[in-house]
Amino acid sequence: MTSLFSSLAHNLRGQLIARVISFAINMYLLRRIDNDVLGLVNVRLTLLYSSILFLTREPLRKAEIMRGSLPKFVNLLWLSPLISTVLSVVCVYLWYTFSSTTDNVSWNVLLSFPISAIIESIAEPFSVISLRQFRLESTSGSLGQHFAIGQGMLICVKRIFVLAGLFIFPEMYHLDLFAYSQYFGAIAYLLFNFIAFYFYIRNRSIPELEQFSTFSDLLPKTSEGIDRDSVNAVATMFSHSILKQLLTDGSAYVMTFTELLSLKHQAVYDAVERVGSIIVRTILSPIDENCNAYFSNTIRKESSVFNKNTDNHDDLVKNLSTILHVVGVIGFVACVFGIPYSSTAISFYGGKLLSDNGGALLLSLYSGYILVTAINGITEGFAMASMDNYQIYSHGKFLFVTSAIHLFINYALCVYMNSAGFIVANIINMTIRIIYNWRRIREYLGERAPSFTTVFPTFSTSMFLGASLFATSFSYLIFATTPGLSHTLSHIAIGGVCLVLLAQHAVQHDPVFARIIDSLAKKHRE
Repeated sequence: MTSLFSSLAHNLRGQLIARVISFAINMYLLRRIDNDVLGLVNVRLTLLYSSILFLTREPLRKAEIMRGSLPKFVNLLWLSPLISTVLSVVCVYLWYTFSSTTDNVSWNVLLSFPISAIIESIAEPFSVISLRQFRLESTSGSLGQHFAIGQGMLICVKRIFVLAGLFIFPEMYHLDLFAYSQYFGAIAYLLFNFIAFYFYIRNRSIPELEQFSTFSDLLPKTSEGIDRDSVNAVATMFSHSILKQLLTDGSAYVMTFTELLSLKHQAVYDAVERVGSIIVRTILSPIDENCNAYFSNTIRKESSVFNKNTDNHDDLVKNLSTILHVVGVIGFVACVFGIPYSSTAISFYGGKLLSDNGGALLLSLYSGYILVTAINGITEGFAMASMDNYQIYSHGKFLFVTSAIHLFINYALCVYMNSAGFIVANIINMTIRIIYNWRRIREYLGERAPSFTTVFPTFSTSMFLGASLFATSFSYLIFATTPGLSHTLSHIAIGGVCLVLLAQHAVQHDPVFARIIDSLAKKHRE
């Protein structure tokens, strides 16, 4: 457990600074750039970019492809640029043909997003190796830290470029500025990975790369070919990933290919989602990435070594139970503090644009979504790691049905509830996926599967959460509804005190958190 949470700490530190920088820049951009431009870039064009990258990355990162020789494994990874190129052609055609706002976008802007995705996919082999080859017992200089730094850099470099461009080229069309930032960020990310791995191999500074004698071992070798079973695994996971993408970004697809929401309201929804997802992106996403790698590296399909009586299995069950409790408590804390502070956060982040367009209601609903997505990330990561190709195919059938239902619910709820319907639909979708994944976990672990009640806080922590909700809600009625900086600061101070007391109580009286803190402290002293 110590090694797992030590690795999580490295990943969290690696992305935290980048998320804070990006968050601050987005606050400025909301006040400086036209709302329609932000809606177009942050929802529709970003969806094009993220769809290509997700469908390129997910199969290679999640499929069981470490079966043949190392050169064959490397060759398979270098299919990522080809995969992303084919996906780009298909997706650009779909966007240009069916998107409701293609007339407002030049080809230069439209193509910058898929081309930047292709450039980033050239660096994907290094990211996959970082995730699949790292050892959890490694300390400084590990591939886990390299991955975290790379992701953090990719997050903030593009936003920094846009911010600098607004001052250096004030007359430049804002859509063109976003397009150039895509190229700049992708090239910087690619160079970072190539240069870093070159020095890792040359200096022998990363123990996980000891099997690569020269940098050329990281490049494709056509004479070695590709393992067919691994290709089949990637193909199976690819079809599965298409459905998962529809489920994850169903609301964005509805906004992109329909006219239910104007670009202004899309910008509002995207801004609220960015505020609400700061916990998801800063804390939960790094946890998911590390836990997915841990589950995949620990569970050995087709192996007689891993059975339900080994120490590996005991550690796996214990870590699963621990991490479920951690993300569950984080989710409940987000719910408790998100509701009374949603209006304050919205006003601070987006000003009148968000406050006057229902941003507070959207963020309150999003607080509930944080809870279910936190639990789903861990349960789905474990469930997927424990599946063979046939089970993944069967899981794909489930996703096919739920994705169709999810898109319909998104559309129907948006008609009656506007953008709030998207968040409600996402909560329903995540809840269904949690139930399905938990059934799979119980099938795999049998009687030794942890109880689902593990995700809930302890009784004493729950009492603290209830008291915090009462105190902050009362504070909202007294201070937040009264204009003035002093009243807002008083409201924030009360919430800060409640949060500190809650954290102190959890560390001292919650056995799971106390054990984590103690193990990390011991590792730090060593």
